[in-house]
Amino acid sequence: MRKLLIVLVLLSFAAFAFAGGKKEAAATGIREYDVFLGYENVDYPVGGTIFGDWLEEQTGVRINWEFNVGDLQQKVGLIAASGDYPDAIHPRNYTQILLNAGAAIPLNNLIESHGPNIKAMYEGRMEMFRQSDGNIYWFPQVMPYGDVHRNPNPAHGLYVQRAVLEYFDYPTPDSLEEMVDLLIKYAQENPTIDGNKTYAFTGLFWSWREFPVMNAPSILSGHPNDGSADVDWVNGRWVASPFYANDNAYRIYKLYNKIHLAGLYDTESFVMDYDQYLAKLSGGNILAFYDQDWQFQTVQNLLLDQNQGRWYVAMPVVLDGYEPTILNPPQPQVSEGITISTQARDPEGLMQYFDFLAKWDTHVMRQWGREGIDYNVDASGLFYRTPEQVAQWQDLDWVRHTYGAHYWSNFLRLDGGSLYPDGINNIGPGNQPSVYAAARRPQEREVLSAYGVETFAALFPPPDMRRTTYFPAWTMTMPPDSLESITGERIMEARRRFIPRLIMAGPGEYDRVWNEFIAEINRIPQADRDAHTRFIQREIDRRVEAAGGY
Repeated sequence: MRKLLIVLVLLSFAAFAFAGGKKEAAATGIREYDVFLGYENVDYPVGGTIFGDWLEEQTGVRINWEFNVGDLQQKVGLIAASGDYPDAIHPRNYTQILLNAGAAIPLNNLIESHGPNIKAMYEGRMEMFRQSDGNIYWFPQVMPYGDVHRNPNPAHGLYVQRAVLEYFDYPTPDSLEEMVDLLIKYAQENPTIDGNKTYAFTGLFWSWREFPVMNAPSILSGHPNDGSADVDWVNGRWVASPFYANDNAYRIYKLYNKIHLAGLYDTESFVMDYDQYLAKLSGGNILAFYDQDWQFQTVQNLLLDQNQGRWYVAMPVVLDGYEPTILNPPQPQVSEGITISTQARDPEGLMQYFDFLAKWDTHVMRQWGREGIDYNVDASGLFYRTPEQVAQWQDLDWVRHTYGAHYWSNFLRLDGGSLYPDGINNIGPGNQPSVYAAARRPQEREVLSAYGVETFAALFPPPDMRRTTYFPAWTMTMPPDSLESITGERIMEARRRFIPRLIMAGPGEYDRVWNEFIAEINRIPQADRDAHTRFIQREIDRRVEAAGGY
């Protein structure tokens, strides 16, 4: 009850602040919309930003932002139960809660009347996020555009310190098992780094960011980041299967246990929060971990700037017997996105604002910046950046707080690996070959040269583009309080209890703990676990059908 009262008081203060801003906006003829984003972010700069000021000038619209603080599911539940909604809401993977509460309006007619650029942006893919009643209620968090995808970054993988790779003369292990042996050998031969104990491995195991440890059995057996299940091509269709207690899970956590028995697994990782995890990585004494690059990019940049070889390279190694086919295809995240609420004061004006965001020129301004200042265009129409421009856009403080486009990054966003309609320029500058090459530091170029590739993604087999019809499975949100959702949480709770025990099992104890884990999983009725998997399979089949079928 106390937590609820605190939330209500905070909401009252926010409403008071919004009211003051609205008086000012009314005096200047600016239209204002209140938007809740289910993301943690710093407050929008009081003095404005380059992109935000430009957008306000172009549209006559100002956004009053509210960002998530604390438990997102609880926050979205409170919004849904209150019946008092802001104009637009992006509840991330809890979008279905708003739909169930009747908080989101159908967008079909508004798109037809006010969304020509939206229709162009989602050309050929709008059926993917149309709901079973025939309506569209939200714009997806991210969608690919066109059929060409160009991404020089692996985005995730087993990240290994450059110093380790250099120490072993840039090895190409055939398997994760071989890489683990190298990590142990390096740690034993280099027991400290800058006065701190060397750890061969760590893993983030905190809050919703726990997926580096939870999803390792799937990724490190050669799957892209589906998250919820392994999805494999079987007899001409995509088939989901659980990985939480399969043979690969047994093998992965036993490898981690091997590292632990050597005294080289960072067991503090089981109680670290996210900030502590980043601090641990920045210390330079962690040799390897699995993660997604966006989770530790700030630390990676710091380590690269230090130029001591302690930054990380995603390596194409998975369990013996599998291929490292982990690269993600373009990710149409159609199960979550931004909605217009039933209490929006001006749905037509808000749709016109969204349509302006969908214009190609706005995409360029949001991603590349101002022509002649933030990027240039050569005689053939190819976008490029000078070394000075590249350096400016590597300054994350400037990017976030001065340029400021990232505040709109979850509004009608396209996959950066896609190309603009001109067919030559990447939507995301970091995916543009010339910008990617110019942004590489000398030590990165040395590693690329050692492995004979031009991009780090080229170390891996290319992604299976057939997956774009359903990918990724982790965006398939199960209805809250449904049997499938409750079962999924029971499985996750069992895993949270047992994975640390598996990794930290003593000599000869691993199989006993594994059997206890399987017994705990088996306490969940098989029928319920099957229903959980069937939900994912049905959603895969539905998405594939919406994308044109097999």
